[in-house]
Amino acid sequence: MKAMVFHGARDFRYDDYAEPKLTGERDMIIRVEKCSICGSDLHMYNGKKLGPLDYSLVKMNFCVGHEGIGEVVEVGAAVKKHKVGDRVLLAGGVGCGKCRRCLKGEFSLCESKTVLPYGFSPMLQGLQAEYALVKEADLSALTIPEGVNDEQALLLTDSLATGFLGAVKADVQPGKSVAVIGQGPIGKTAMESAFALGAERVYAIDPSAFRRGKAAELGAIPLAPEEAVDRIMQDTHGLGVDCVIEAVGKEETVKQAIRIAAAGGNVAILGVVERGMQTSLMQAQLKSLTIFAGVAGVADSWPKLVPLVQEGKIRGEGMFTHEFALADGAQAYELFNTGQDTVLKVLIKV
Repeated sequence: MKAMVFHGARDFRYDDYAEPKLTGERDMIIRVEKCSICGSDLHMYNGKKLGPLDYSLVKMNFCVGHEGIGEVVEVGAAVKKHKVGDRVLLAGGVGCGKCRRCLKGEFSLCESKTVLPYGFSPMLQGLQAEYALVKEADLSALTIPEGVNDEQALLLTDSLATGFLGAVKADVQPGKSVAVIGQGPIGKTAMESAFALGAERVYAIDPSAFRRGKAAELGAIPLAPEEAVDRIMQDTHGLGVDCVIEAVGKEETVKQAIRIAAAGGNVAILGVVERGMQTSLMQAQLKSLTIFAGVAGVADSWPKLVPLVQEGKIRGEGMFTHEFALADGAQAYELFNTGQDTVLKVLIKV
């Protein structure tokens, strides 16, 4: 089969790759129809460190990508929820499938520490390929629900689940004020989730005028980073906002999140934080802030998140600004990596 294969930093190739085979009775094989590139994929692409791996040193070849949807072509003997011909969306990774956390879809909290994202190492091959192995299929895959289009299904594999997690952990509730720092795919879905959960006012902070404009179209108050603190403090009479969702992961944006949060407020950090980040918690402690920093389990969000999509409360429209064929995946990565203002998320058709 053909796949996007890691050969090293800045060297992702459309290449021949071995077709996957069932490895257990709880697994299945899908024919991938569509997949997408996540911002975290760029850590590999640029040879950075992510988790235990330094991708500037990694010499292994493996298929990349962790966001995908497709058609089931083979199921293991113990798979009960899926059959050949079903169209499914996948959680971006899985765990052991047996512990209490995994059984609830909280794969990022797997008690056996068997947390395997698709496409970050040979441990679990990626989804930017013609076919893919799906581990723990009954727990980690969902038949694409009625009323959910393909683009929304792709967002439910990671980005939307992560943005929704931020809104939940920031304790967004009806009537609360919210600031979302960063208006990339995660920040944009966090902003939509905040509105869906009843936020009265949402500030969208981003250096890109294009992204701020997109946020304004959805009803948010767009702010450039350099004006955000003064404007928010002016609007809140010096108190700050009830909820802050940080979706960048840089030292300055985490510090800004703590700065603009009201005393007793909540801060959710979703951005992949930089190594060596130095952020004093003194201000957070003096303000009695509740701070969450984590990774989405993805599947655990679906029971609450899917109905919000079906009801039109979260739409995800305009997220995929560019589309490529799998054969042009190298160009897709190059474009996404440039960080152009007008590039939000890239869809790949297989």
